[in-house]
Amino acid sequence: MNLVELIKYLTNPEQLDELYQEQGLDAESEALLIYLQGDLNLESEIIIFEIEETEDDLVFEKEGIQYVQLFPVDYAIELIESDLDLKDKGYSDLEIARRLLEYRQKDA
Repeated sequence: MNLVELIKYLTNPEQLDELYQEQGLDAESEALLIYLQGDLNLESEIIIFEIEETEDDLVFEKEGIQYVQLFPVDYAIELIESDLDLKDKGYSDLEIARRLLEYRQKDA
C-alpha cells in the first residue's frame, strides 16, 4: 500500500480499524506511526508501526530496510480533518496524499 491508498483509511475510522486488525496492530498502543519505506514519496510502500517498536525515531531500520516516519496516524487524521481542512471538500485521495507529503517535507 502507498500513501494514496492509505488516505481512504485515514478518512474512514471503520476502515482504519479493519486495517489495524488485518495488520495485527494494537489499537491500544500509545501511538501508531506511519512510515514510508525508503524515502518520502507518493509511491513508497507504507508500513504502520507501534511506537513501542520504533521508539518514535524519524528514521527506523528493520530487517535491513530503512523507513522514514511520515506522521503518527492520529496526527495525519487531524491534519486532514482540521489543520489542512481537506476532508469532505471534494479533494481526491491523490490530492490529499500530496498535501500531507508536502506538509511533512516542509515541516522537516
